[in-house]
Amino acid sequence: MARSRKTVRMAEIALMSAVLCVISPFTIPVPASPVPLSLALFAVYLAAVLLGAKKGALSVLVYVLLGMVGLPVFSGFSGGIGVLLGPTGGYIIGYVLCALVIGLLAERGVHTVFAMTAGTLICYCFGTTWFLIIMKGTYTLIQALLICVVPYLIFDMIKILAAAAVAVPVRKIVRRIEQ
Repeated sequence: MARSRKTVRMAEIALMSAVLCVISPFTIPVPASPVPLSLALFAVYLAAVLLGAKKGALSVLVYVLLGMVGLPVFSGFSGGIGVLLGPTGGYIIGYVLCALVIGLLAERGVHTVFAMTAGTLICYCFGTTWFLIIMKGTYTLIQALLICVVPYLIFDMIKILAAAAVAVPVRKIVRRIEQ
């Protein structure tokens, strides 16, 4: 019994990593911003709510590691350590923290939309800080926020609402099946 449970957990993590790998490369460039618009956060939200903090963050970490070794799973079908060391790398690494925070909050009964919003703010903070470090004084904090965060607020709120609309009923179904 323990072995089959482990197999199910590994399959869940692999499945969510695969979802991230499949939808993250498809992006829309945003004028005057190095950060493209993608559905990666949508998949991170789903992983966190459906799998919980540990498994959700692990599935996102697997995605990051796959991209780091060169698989073209990041925006625009890019991959490699150079992407993570570039101006948008902090947002990608921030996905792991985002999933962890969302999962922890959701496990503690925090409303899904609030949990996803908190996770997104963590991702924004981590990514924007990394962007400022990499850009070495080229931008002020306000300029970085105007370039890397403000253009995405509406789109990320739409992703949060859509992910909550999908994840909450699916999570209820999965919990019923597990019982």
